[in-house]
Amino acid sequence: MTRHAQRGVASHGPSFLFSGRRLLAGLGCALIAAGPVGVVVAHGGGSATAKAAPAAAPACASVGRGTARPSQVPAAVLPPGTTVTSVRHPRVGMTLVTGVVATPFRSAVEFYVTKLPAAGYINTTGDAEMDEAESFFRGAEVVGKWKVNGILGCPEAVRLALFVRT
Repeated sequence: MTRHAQRGVASHGPSFLFSGRRLLAGLGCALIAAGPVGVVVAHGGGSATAKAAPAAAPACASVGRGTARPSQVPAAVLPPGTTVTSVRHPRVGMTLVTGVVATPFRSAVEFYVTKLPAAGYINTTGDAEMDEAESFFRGAEVVGKWKVNGILGCPEAVRLALFVRT
């Protein structure tokens, strides 16, 4: 799909391609954010009195054993139902967390488009495709990047890669 979309703009140069991607990413995020509010409520967006335990990842996600959220990663930047599967520190002050979120792709992206800003973070440059979405973000405590990918054959879970710099 991306190749077909790029074919028509290749003669216009790279700047047109990048502005077109930004437009598509913005439209994709806007469409995702306009999704049903009920899905967000069902995944932790409800009132404080109706908190449900995070869902366990389905077997098709092949999660394995999880690990604790590192202190460098604020809880507000992880969607409910996230199982952290690895934590790495590629450099001092940088943390890379990978995991699985027990929620459909659309709901995971909705979390980052609506709940992350509600928690005081700003999404900056991003991109959205059929089964992948990502954006840089910044907040008072950290700057970073989130990326969610659909899992083939597992519509009820997504893979998450989250990079933060403190």
